[in-house]
Order: sequence, then structure tokens, then C-alpha cells
Amino acid sequence: MATQLIPRGIRKSSAIITLAAAGAGTAENLFLQSAGMTIARTVILRKIWAYSAVGNVTIQIGTGVAAAFAALFPPFYVVNLFDFQLTEDEIPAIEVSANLTVLADILGCQIMVEVEEVGSS
Repeated sequence: MATQLIPRGIRKSSAIITLAAAGAGTAENLFLQSAGMTIARTVILRKIWAYSAVGNVTIQIGTGVAAAFAALFPPFYVVNLFDFQLTEDEIPAIEVSANLTVLADILGCQIMVEVEEVGSS
């Protein structure tokens, strides 16, 4: 039985991102935190949707770009021409105080996420 999550922040969705970079060290911005005035903001990944029409793709979600990329979750495998979706019951509740970035091994995969942004007003 799934546990009931008590909302702590505001739910926000990213735009649909078509990954244009491939290979190690070419992470792209996935979700940018809202600018905070005096409140420190954090982000919790709640849902992931992905689709690939260009072949099977492995994606990683983390923080940082280029050499500063650090994966937060194990790699996700998106099968060509199949919808990929994970909900909050299937994703570890990792809270970070940084923008989320994504890294893929081929071009053209589409991805969108929903996050819970804590500290938003």
C-alpha cells in the first residue's frame, strides 16, 4: 500500500525538454528553481515522463552541468516508441537545493518532470 505524502511545498512542472546534447559531460537544465528572496528553496522530484522516437535511451537526472554533473538517481531506461512514466511512489524522495539537470546517451529523447518546490511563496 502506498503511503500518503503530506505536501510541503508547491507542485510545479518543467517544460517538455527535447534533449539536444549527448554523451558524458553534456547535462542540460531540466528544472530551474524559482528565485528566492530570503527563503532557501529546495526541490523534490515527484514525477517523470519521457518518450523516445529515436532509439532506446538511458537518462540520468542529477544536479550540475559539464564536469560538475552529479547523478541523484540510478539511470532510467526509456524504450524506443514507448511512454516512460514514474510517479512519486516509485521515485526516492531526495530533496536538493539546486537546479535539476538531465544527461542522456542519445539525442532527441523528450522528458518532463513534476517537482515539489519547498520554500516557495
